[in-house]
Amino acid sequence: MSKRFLNGDGWRARIGIVVPSVNTVMEPWAHRTVPAGVSVFASRMFIPPATTPEAFIEMDRTEGKSAIRQLSSVFPDVIAYGCTASSIVQGLNYDAHLRAEVEEAHQVPATTAAHAILTAAETLGAATVSIVSPYSEEVDAAEHRYFESAGLKVRGGAHLGITDGFLLAEPEPATLYELGLRGCDARSEALIISCLNTRSHTVIAALEQALGKPVITSTQATLWHALRLAGIRDGIPGFGQLLERH
Repeated sequence: MSKRFLNGDGWRARIGIVVPSVNTVMEPWAHRTVPAGVSVFASRMFIPPATTPEAFIEMDRTEGKSAIRQLSSVFPDVIAYGCTASSIVQGLNYDAHLRAEVEEAHQVPATTAAHAILTAAETLGAATVSIVSPYSEEVDAAEHRYFESAGLKVRGGAHLGITDGFLLAEPEPATLYELGLRGCDARSEALIISCLNTRSHTVIAALEQALGKPVITSTQATLWHALRLAGIRDGIPGFGQLLERH
């Protein structure tokens, strides 16, 4: 279905994003950031506060398909699965299967946060990266393994050790900026800041200036890839090289 409201919201594209129920960051930021004529529609998957691998797997198993089905009813031009951790704790094959399943069932392009980060790294020519996150040590370690299994060389990292999914949104920009500086190895070609419930987009520009290299975040990369898959090529300033130039 391609019906457009010529003088209304979403006449250029409708972006669908699925997020865990504790996420308070991605949806409002995406609404504020997309170009004129693009609308963002979100659905939620219930998850308890504890950010354990088991919780992410259970969320996907019991909530994921239902949330995607809800989104499909607004006939989005793309569907983004907005939970980095659910992919990293289940692996590359799971992520590829999820994207293929969404595309086959709903006949639209699909991405995930983890896949968007990998696509962004390839677009920026970054094969060696540092990765920082707000996650617990267990989830952070799984993240390093995930991106290494995808072919990236991970040279540095740091994490905040937050185990409550709602509180992932709590770190202030100053904390995230310091985290990026602390975790970025000089040999890296880019810095990755993961988690869609973390206000990482607030420090991208400052970190790129300080580090002299591109910064990729879950929030920024997911929105970027969703927009590009929907055919929206506008440069969006203020959130790093990725959204502005690619």
